[in-house]
Amino acid sequence: MTLLRQLIIVIAALFIILFAGSVAINVHNTRAYLNNQLSSISQDTATSLGLSLSPHMAKGDMAIVESMINAVSDSGYYREVAVTDVGGKVLIERTQPVVIKGVPAWFVNRVSLETPHGEALISAGWKQAGKIHVSANPGYAYATLWNNSVASCWWFLGFSGLTLLLGAIALRQLLLPLRAVEAQAKAICDREYPIQERMPWTTELRNVVAAMNLMAAKVKEMFKEQADAMERMRADTYVDPTTGLANRQYFDVHLHQMTKPRKLSASTTNALLLVELDEFKSFNERKGYHAGDELLRGYGALVEKICKETPNLQYLTARLGGANFAVAVQGIIEKDALALAGKLASSFGGLAEKGLTDSASIGHIGVAIHHEQPAEQLLSEAQMALRMAQVKGPNSVHANDSKTVDEFGSYSEQDWLEILGDLLTQRRIVLHRQPCLSCKDDTQVIQYEALLRIRSNDGKIIPANVIIPMAKHLHLTQEIDKNVVLETLARLERPENSGVVMAVNLFPMSIRDSGFVTWLCDALHRHASAASRIAFELVEHGAIDNLDSLRGWVEQIAGTGAKTGLDQVGKGFRSFDYLNKLKLDYIKIDGGYARDIHKNRDHQFFVDSLVKFAHGHNIYVIAESVETLEEWNMLKSLRVDGVKGYGVSQPENWE
Repeated sequence: MTLLRQLIIVIAALFIILFAGSVAINVHNTRAYLNNQLSSISQDTATSLGLSLSPHMAKGDMAIVESMINAVSDSGYYREVAVTDVGGKVLIERTQPVVIKGVPAWFVNRVSLETPHGEALISAGWKQAGKIHVSANPGYAYATLWNNSVASCWWFLGFSGLTLLLGAIALRQLLLPLRAVEAQAKAICDREYPIQERMPWTTELRNVVAAMNLMAAKVKEMFKEQADAMERMRADTYVDPTTGLANRQYFDVHLHQMTKPRKLSASTTNALLLVELDEFKSFNERKGYHAGDELLRGYGALVEKICKETPNLQYLTARLGGANFAVAVQGIIEKDALALAGKLASSFGGLAEKGLTDSASIGHIGVAIHHEQPAEQLLSEAQMALRMAQVKGPNSVHANDSKTVDEFGSYSEQDWLEILGDLLTQRRIVLHRQPCLSCKDDTQVIQYEALLRIRSNDGKIIPANVIIPMAKHLHLTQEIDKNVVLETLARLERPENSGVVMAVNLFPMSIRDSGFVTWLCDALHRHASAASRIAFELVEHGAIDNLDSLRGWVEQIAGTGAKTGLDQVGKGFRSFDYLNKLKLDYIKIDGGYARDIHKNRDHQFFVDSLVKFAHGHNIYVIAESVETLEEWNMLKSLRVDGVKGYGVSQPENWE
């Protein structure tokens, strides 16, 4: 019950008590007054009649006496008028019934009026001839008492109701700051930290609002300091201080994660691009180290800009040391990887235009396509390709010899267009799912993650790591997203899946399309029974580039009952301050941090800090790519909420 309602009830109860007391006092006083009046009337009438009847009694003219008694009795104001002789014998007696008009019987029974007798002597000369007895009729007194009581009640109720209404309005205004405090507290729980500018004039409420403002500011500052501390730690460990890109240590972790064997799937199609700026040592000697650092920063920013502007590119840029840069790209076909390398080579000229270098021959790029080879071999192939590019001439690109990815490498673009263009009509979608288990109870499945497969014309199952690069190349990612969402919602509505929560990965380009967002919200409303059991995952690296757009997306999706999570958190070098602004349901830590985490103190510290920060914002934390029991146990000790990986549970066909 609200404080306002409680105060109104208390005030109303006080008014009721006051009303009851006022009515009781008013009835009592009026009753006493009327009793006095009745006694006075009876006595005055008896005295007057005694004087009037004395001459006639002396003459013995009883006819006139009787006439006078009848006249007084017939007026109706008296209940009894009687004349007795000296011995008390009744000579004349007249009585009238007590008639009480318009007064409830319960009132008459509860409020009794006395009817006192008035007496007077009747003289005959100097002798006593008899007595006159008069009793007033209380009927009129009851009517007067009832009417006065009713009038008092109505006046009191009217003024009380008006006073109560005005009091409620005044209390509502006085308590408005408390409502603002309530809203402020809820906002803090929702990871917002508003400050109330308008202070109430009531001292106690002003103190409460001031304390809430101070707390909101402190909580915001505390989380910001925590995020800054995490960023400083990550920068010291994983970030190149000159360019702000990933350093060699983090690049090695990511490269091993990208190239590790994938069970139950075909080989991936990834790419590694190595870039080396020519004659950097001599440039430093000629121009100075400051100019050299400016060149490195300028080219690092240029590489990052080109990669970011490439649609649906999942990448990591790093400075390996000296004038050597690397771009690791996941889910890309060879043709698109060479096109990206060509853009980077073309950008060399922009360095000279900006005055960052004085040479037209700036650098070279080597490209290696990843199939199944381990990280060390892929890096060696990229380095060899870089040396071949240096042989070709200034600003050249060279790729290592292409290899057949697998049996699907022979498919033409037309084949892929046919396969990907009619997913639902030809029932090509095959969904697998991989459980995410709770760290508190390894028998509890927090959610399943949907894994996409597609059936080819000849019935073969094509894995996602083959599908996705071609979908990006053919600009069909949004169509795939729509088909997977519809298929997942349809399956969640089946009775056997009533308790299943499914996570679906979406491409970053889809959520930036307002038309897709509108379509998705409509689909969720049409499948309302399943909407609360589906979660949409976005890759951190591409999703948070436009934070305002992402915030709007999260709010729209939350309105349908669906959940939102971020995948591969920590892979990109972004400030975690965005967690203060987004109302995410969960995050998934990039698998590179789980790799041998029981041996890596830096990864342990990073995950521990991220978990504390996320839990402070009511965000679940899930670790990916958990392969061993040692990694799982370490993640449990770091209070991670859930884990997913081949060391935890295998994918299964969701049919």
